Amino acid sequence: MKSLKKCCLVLSVAVGMLGGSTLKDMVENASVDGWARGKYQLSDGRDGDGYGYQMFFLPTVHSGKLDGYNISVGLFAAFGPGVPDGVTSHDAIGGSRGHRSDGSAPDVFNISNLYVNKSFEESGSKTDVRVGQMTIITPFTDKNVDRGIGGMITNQDIEGLKFYLGMYDSWITDNIFLAMPAPSYGIGNDVVFGGVEANAKKFAIKDLGFKLYYGFGEGLFDAMIFGDIHYDFHLNDDMSFGLLAQGAGMIMNKKPVFLTKRATSLKSYFNDVNNDPKGGIAKNRGLFNIQLNMKASGYVGKLGYVGSFGEGYGALLNSKGGFDVGGQLWNGIISGGLMGFGWTGTGGVKNTDLTTVYFTNKYKAHNGFGIGLDVVYIGGKNRFPYMMKGSKRIKPEKNRGHVIPAKKGNDTQDSELVEISPQISYAFTKYFNISLVYSEMLGDMRVNRTVFTMKYDF
Repeated sequence: MKSLKKCCLVLSVAVGMLGGSTLKDMVENASVDGWARGKYQLSDGRDGDGYGYQMFFLPTVHSGKLDGYNISVGLFAAFGPGVPDGVTSHDAIGGSRGHRSDGSAPDVFNISNLYVNKSFEESGSKTDVRVGQMTIITPFTDKNVDRGIGGMITNQDIEGLKFYLGMYDSWITDNIFLAMPAPSYGIGNDVVFGGVEANAKKFAIKDLGFKLYYGFGEGLFDAMIFGDIHYDFHLNDDMSFGLLAQGAGMIMNKKPVFLTKRATSLKSYFNDVNNDPKGGIAKNRGLFNIQLNMKASGYVGKLGYVGSFGEGYGALLNSKGGFDVGGQLWNGIISGGLMGFGWTGTGGVKNTDLTTVYFTNKYKAHNGFGIGLDVVYIGGKNRFPYMMKGSKRIKPEKNRGHVIPAKKGNDTQDSELVEISPQISYAFTKYFNISLVYSEMLGDMRVNRTVFTMKYDF
């Protein structure tokens, strides 16, 4: 494919800097990972409509190692809206000979990753150092698309434990990128993340796993904390019960401000929220998730409760991050991650809280077929976002303002909702599968969504 050839060409030029005589070995031992995905989404109902295609292509080529060094180059191609809110698929083909990007945030084709990795295995240490442009892999972020320029260090010298430290000078998260009306930009506030996590299969205490991460954002947030602890009770080889407890908290800077050149809406975001009579930045936010799960012969069931504390519940950089919660639609009603647990979403405004109870069921047979059912209750002073169609129906006395200042077409309301989402899937191979998910939202909001997905993992 031309895209992969382009990726390999960039990789070849990069590894050439390490020495022409080694280029052959590094290319011959190269590997590819990532995935390709195509979606068709259809929304309908009293409070929302729209339909469209979404195409993703995310391959990353890793060179072979030379003295512990290797270089990785990734491509990112994305076309189509994340959520079809009042849009159609009429122009989805994007012109002849290839897609014509109009500069809107969802349409992207570029180099996503370009970094050098140094492994110290030959020196007897399970330490990796990565420098360059890369995805930010933490429980606060989306490990597929949130990116930064900087460095990352991991160490696994202690059996069952992994230590992480990441520092980024310029970065961006996907939810902010999709929310702000600017074609290309970044955030210049320096961020630092550090953490430790235990592998439940290798840790000294068998079947016990945990994560503890801390983050700091210059001029944005003074502290961001994520904790996760889980334990599995094995009854036999085919059945086990698990307990999971997760929590996240965030303390905002007293006068937060984004450092960016191009995104005017991003520069004024915090002032706009504070000046909104129905808004105000939540200084301290937090949420937690308690879950009981069961695994038995292809079946996985989860029963959980999500609550919040502090002035708001937007405590992660991403709208979900490392939280393991149920539901297919409730935390993705509108595009851009402007809901869920994202710090610049609906839970980032003061006097908001969230109550969620979820029950998920999934069964995967040996022949590749799978079925599932998610049932979720959502309540609290959640400042829940509505699609453009439903926003027009919100009564003035119940309206809690725009989702964010840059999204004036989507309003919010404290809502009591129930989501019901049946699913079916089929895995043709270990790497290629298709799925069909139908979600119905009942209660204060009436909307449904059908999503057909094809995905191939490299």
